[in-house]
Amino acid sequence: MGHGSGRWAIVTGGSSGMGLEYVRLLAGRGYDVVIAALDGCEAVAARMREEFPERRFIALDMDLARREAAHELQAALPEGLQVEVLVNNAGIIHIRHFRDMSPEELDRIVLLHNYTPTQLCRIFLPEMAARGKGYVLNISSITAWMQFPFISTYAGTKAYLRQFTGSLRTEYRGTGVQVAAIYFGAVDTPLYNLSPRWRTWLRRLGIMISPQRAARRAMRMLFAGRSGAVPGLVNKLAIVLCPLLPRPLVAAIDRAVTRKLDAK
Repeated sequence: MGHGSGRWAIVTGGSSGMGLEYVRLLAGRGYDVVIAALDGCEAVAARMREEFPERRFIALDMDLARREAAHELQAALPEGLQVEVLVNNAGIIHIRHFRDMSPEELDRIVLLHNYTPTQLCRIFLPEMAARGKGYVLNISSITAWMQFPFISTYAGTKAYLRQFTGSLRTEYRGTGVQVAAIYFGAVDTPLYNLSPRWRTWLRRLGIMISPQRAARRAMRMLFAGRSGAVPGLVNKLAIVLCPLLPRPLVAAIDRAVTRKLDAK
């Protein structure tokens, strides 16, 4: 069976964390999977081939935070390969003031969270619609509702995904293509450099969830044709209450936190 036949999925950021779980779950659903990430893809593909010997995996180690990335990914696919599922999962976070971020860091987060997913949608969505079947999952965040210091670029880029996905969902209604976004709080992945003690407490409080649970929820939502899930009661409350915080209070907290950080 050649690469062009079968049902194929692409997972960006698929070599670790939640992305790795998407790869595993999609393989379990009968998909062959293209794993695209900065590094580690071949090791993951080898592990997945052992776990799912009937499935095929293509490993693409590539920097997705570049203007050329989406088209390079497309060009790297074997001729005739048809993509039925696209999971735009790759992400980074910089928890610091906007004024302290370098131009290179700004470029990377916007390219990775917004530009590359947009271009991948532009490449593969029309093909899915022409075939009358397809699924696109964009990973957003509850920060899409939060206008807070320290997460300005992360929240801003995730808010773009929220609006972009909603528009596409309407535009592709009736075509057989499902476009969805999910809004996680913290997921226990290498994205957050936290101690085991903090991770344990955050998971007990329901603020942080395991990547396995997060990916399962996202996949169930996507294949049921739904969008907009916010896993966790605490997270649901956060998107309602956080935007109501008075700006002066947020600014005062920011100043207090900044003074403490500067004193260290």
